[in-house]
Parts: sequence; C-alpha cells; structure tokens
Amino acid sequence: MVTNAKEEVSKDSGIDDSKRILFLQDTVIVTVRVGSGEEVKSWAIHKGLLTHHSPFFAAALNGSFKESTSNVVELIEDSPEAFELFAYWLYTGDLAPSDLAPGAKGLPRIACLAWALGDKLQCPVFQDRAMLQLLAYHKREWFMEDTIRLIYNISPQGSKLRSFVVDVICYDRLVDRSPGIAIDGIMAVEDFNRDLLDRLVKFDRMEDEEDPCDEGSPYLRVLDFEKNKVEWDIE
Repeated sequence: MVTNAKEEVSKDSGIDDSKRILFLQDTVIVTVRVGSGEEVKSWAIHKGLLTHHSPFFAAALNGSFKESTSNVVELIEDSPEAFELFAYWLYTGDLAPSDLAPGAKGLPRIACLAWALGDKLQCPVFQDRAMLQLLAYHKREWFMEDTIRLIYNISPQGSKLRSFVVDVICYDRLVDRSPGIAIDGIMAVEDFNRDLLDRLVKFDRMEDEEDPCDEGSPYLRVLDFEKNKVEWDIE
C-alpha cells in the first residue's frame, strides 16, 4: 500500500509519471463525497494517489481519524466542480480541458475554486495548474466584480491568488486596459481596499512594471512558469 504523503514534483510538470502506475496498484479505493444537500457528488479514487499528492488526505486516511477505517471522506464545504478537476488531475496530471477551455462558461470561477481546493488539500501543483489557467484567461479577458469578490471570500490574506488579482487590476488600470470595472463596488470587500492601495503605492515607475500575466512566476508555488504556461490558440 502506498502511504507516502510527500508529493514529489518537478518544475517541468509537477508530476512524477513513473510513480503513477505504482499508485494505481493500490487496491484500496476511497470514496470522496463533495458538497452538501442535493449538490453532493461522489468519487471513487485510489488511496495511493490521494495520500501521495495531498497531506490533507494522508492525515485523514493514515491517521487515527474515522476516515482511516471507513475509507470515506466528506468535504461538505467544497465545490464538486473543483473536485472534479482535482480527480481528473490526479489521474492525468492535467486539468479537464472541457471545463477550462477558452470561452468555457464560468472559467475564472471554477479555476479560483480549484485553487482554493488545492490550498485546503495542501496540493501546490494542483494550485499552480489552476493559476496557470487564470494567467491565460486574463491575457484575453478581465476579472469582473463577482470574480474579485469570490477570490477574497475563498483565499487567505497574503495568498498568491489575492496578490495576482490585485496586481492585474492595478496594471490594467494604469495602462488603460480595464473595461471599466466599478472599483467603488468592490472597495467594500474586506481587505481588498487595503491590498489595492498598498499595491498602487508600489507602482512608482510605470516603465519598470511588466504585465503580471507575462511574468507569471510570482504567482506559482512550485511549477516553472515558462515550461508550463498555458497558451490559448484562438482568434
């Protein structure tokens, strides 16, 4: 049985493909139930994959909690949509292309929820995959008020997700690339006004600033941006 809780990653891909077959040989299957009420969805996943990539699952399934004997984990506060991406990523090393394809409905929302799920599950590679999608998204679209509110509701203070959205808003407005986001409408969001003002103070010399979406690396935890960045090949 595979019980290693330490995720081995490379900056090239974040997944050690040579180990995946070993994890799939684990005969223990875990049921993961995500969401609440009528929104609950269930997945059957190899325990070895879960415990290798997520210290959260390793602690739940290998420790003294009831989940270690029942092999059932309930994530009632989390998004089934985001966990679907996580399950797909566990088995493929990538995110489900249909859910995050250019123009997909709700792309920034599902990518943000996936990032937050990765934070809870202590899975930085999965977080980086979600962030790479957000970086690609903002090359062609803008983050609107509902996305900004969501980010501040699901991410902790000082997180890379918050830093990213504040940086792109500052940059877009300073280079006049913003579609006219009503900043006044989101200044009431807790912590956002402070983060925005702090960041604006640092824009002392505009010529020294680069597009955050071209920079990328400051918002990733483990992956190499240049080797993993997402390019949308659309008109």
